[in-house]
Amino acid sequence: MKIKIFNGKKIKIRKLLKKDLKKVKKFQDFINSFIEEDAQITLNKKVSLKEEKEWLIGHIKNVIKRKSVFLFAEDSNKIIGTTEISLGKNRQEHIGNFGITIRKGYRGIGLGKYLMGEILKLAKKELKPRPKIIRLGVFPTNQPALQLYRKMGFKKVARIPKQIQYKRKLIDEIIMLLYL
Repeated sequence: MKIKIFNGKKIKIRKLLKKDLKKVKKFQDFINSFIEEDAQITLNKKVSLKEEKEWLIGHIKNVIKRKSVFLFAEDSNKIIGTTEISLGKNRQEHIGNFGITIRKGYRGIGLGKYLMGEILKLAKKELKPRPKIIRLGVFPTNQPALQLYRKMGFKKVARIPKQIQYKRKLIDEIIMLLYL
């Protein structure tokens, strides 16, 4: 576990562990906060405690198998950020699929950039096989995310029309890659 200061707040950052199954309610609260704000993520319905527990179990199993790396950040025992890279399967196991979510009120303070840097290092060190490419999808309207991804070395490789339903409209998805 690391403790870092962001915007004057002591933030704990650590890997996902088996014992985190006890925190399923906190993970549920975290993800559902994005639904409440109608954030630019692909999830569009609140998650039940049972669904969140199943999701957490699956992620912990993938971390143990070295097919996924996962970090989360906490402030005062409240989850405020998560990031992960999960390997693809079969002929795509050289591709790590990247995701990050930062709770409202904690964006724009450097936490996302820090978590991205840490998860990329962790992926190179712990995933088996080591990924050659990191892939992500992003809403074209999410300018802060796009700027961060570019800053971290990701390149836009595609814009796929009408892939995401958001605010009753079909919008494009931008695909970005980082070659390791």
